[in-house]
Amino acid sequence: MQFNKFKLSAIALAVAGIPAVANAAYYQVQLLDSPSSNSSQATAISSDSSKVAVEGLSGPVGLNYSEELPYMVDVEHFINSQDDLYRYCRDYLGYNTCEEWADERWYGVQASGTVCNSQDSEQNCLGGLKKEIDAWTQGFSSNSVAKLDGADVNPFGDGIADTSLSNPDPASTNVVINAVSGSIPVGASSSPYFKVGSNNARAFQRRGFYGDAELLPPTGLGSVIDGIGQTNANGVIDAAGKTIVFGSASVANMADVGNGSKAPQDSGLGSLSSCANSLDYSNRACQYFQFANQASIWLPSVGDTSTPLNAFTIADFPNGSSGNGDDTAQASVNAAAIVSDNAPTMVGFSTYNDRRFYARAVKFVPKTNFADCIANLTSNSDESCWDMSPIKAFSDRDVYSYSEANDINENGLVVGVAKSARLNNGAYAETIFVNDGNSTTLLGASQNALFFTGYNGTAAAINVNNQLVGKIDTENARDRSRRQRGYIYAHGGAIGSSSAWLLDDLTNDGNLGGNNRFRIAEAFDINDDGAIAASAFYCADGYSSVAHDALCNGEEELVAVKLTRGGTDQITPRPYEEKAISRSGGGIGVLGLGLLALGGIFRRKK
Repeated sequence: MQFNKFKLSAIALAVAGIPAVANAAYYQVQLLDSPSSNSSQATAISSDSSKVAVEGLSGPVGLNYSEELPYMVDVEHFINSQDDLYRYCRDYLGYNTCEEWADERWYGVQASGTVCNSQDSEQNCLGGLKKEIDAWTQGFSSNSVAKLDGADVNPFGDGIADTSLSNPDPASTNVVINAVSGSIPVGASSSPYFKVGSNNARAFQRRGFYGDAELLPPTGLGSVIDGIGQTNANGVIDAAGKTIVFGSASVANMADVGNGSKAPQDSGLGSLSSCANSLDYSNRACQYFQFANQASIWLPSVGDTSTPLNAFTIADFPNGSSGNGDDTAQASVNAAAIVSDNAPTMVGFSTYNDRRFYARAVKFVPKTNFADCIANLTSNSDESCWDMSPIKAFSDRDVYSYSEANDINENGLVVGVAKSARLNNGAYAETIFVNDGNSTTLLGASQNALFFTGYNGTAAAINVNNQLVGKIDTENARDRSRRQRGYIYAHGGAIGSSSAWLLDDLTNDGNLGGNNRFRIAEAFDINDDGAIAASAFYCADGYSSVAHDALCNGEEELVAVKLTRGGTDQITPRPYEEKAISRSGGGIGVLGLGLLALGGIFRRKK
């Protein structure tokens, strides 16, 4: 599978019977200013639609740059080699192409998009986890760069406060923007690399940021967590007179630090135990050291987006921070909304110990004295202002490998994904759910034919109009990565004649030189006005027709786009050029939608 550029045979003839006249589109597509990179995506949009965050990738990501729990299953911190990636693919994805899948994420890709392997020179490969492992001796160039409204976002590029390291390389950070609060970017970044003797060291793998403010772990947890502890910021909400940044922060060392399997392949380390009690940037083990990360918040002063802040944890791990010898607990707040009484209900995940740790979708419900509690938190960090409880539908470990709540709206609707532990229609399905109070709905064919039996989908964001966006399988192929496209679903309602659509249908304007230069790959965010931040396949020379499965007359790129409501409510669904193929479970027809949508390379929470 190629990473970005797809060289296809040019097909200039449109299929007979497919209309070529221009129609108004429900959504208009705007190509955004992208970073200089091979692929880009719009990851977040402001509430007034004026600011859109864009991430650019030079190559594939090995382990997500803004994710506490790798692939939502790696509580051991063992996924540090090509073999570990292969085993994850085999056991949780079930592909016949796992060798190539693992090679792409470990070795990266060539500039042409061809997947690298052990025979390729690393200098000729882009992206991949091995690049980060080798940075100690070979240095590192940013794989993920970010912009907000066209301006570069690199909060730690010029260095880190309170560290002995000096002379940073600003072009060596990986930056992800997870949310936009007004005009303030919120997300996570690695530190830049610094020269330490003849080697290259970074101060930490991941730290959250709010504007230029560094979001630190809680105080008083020791020099290792103070120095290289990880944090992640997923969003901001204003409540009870406070600005609340939410995400996760390190609270304890990872379990079983002496286990040699936790040292990355090719690092030359027998274990990471030498970094457990003493921080030393010249000690290579400290470059890969991991932690238990807990759901946390930060409380910046009004208007202050530059002062470093320490975290306040908002929950305890249900079963402690370590279990079964080598498992490490993880939790995070992914989203928040004011559901009632000016107190935010928050959602995310936490690990539970049921025959080893696994992640479950949770709610953090504000306590009745929330306003007083949050006002006193800075003077009494032991205050508990929320109660955490799991979403009960996903309590059976034999049925679900994990579940995660990704967003909540002001109506109290929670959306997320539950991963099946069993093969279903040829896949370990990732099923989208909507939770309302004590009721949880797993989206399926009874809601819309888009949600066929055994589909894989994401639930990226939901707005106040109960409109949910993400990406979803558009075919039921077995044993390999399926084609996917962006979708929108109106829970309990409809958009035009249907409750759910592929976004490609809503961008069809019938004009081969207009919106139809795009095919929407994935939606990452939607605001209350219905504007969407997304990625799209872009064919500058135009597709052969307006059909879903039309071919590009030239070269196709993955680009960042913004979708805004057009001037009409009329929807003209796209046709198909190929004969429809029926799928078990009912559905929307076939679904050869062109190219593989790079599933798993881009994954983002709101």
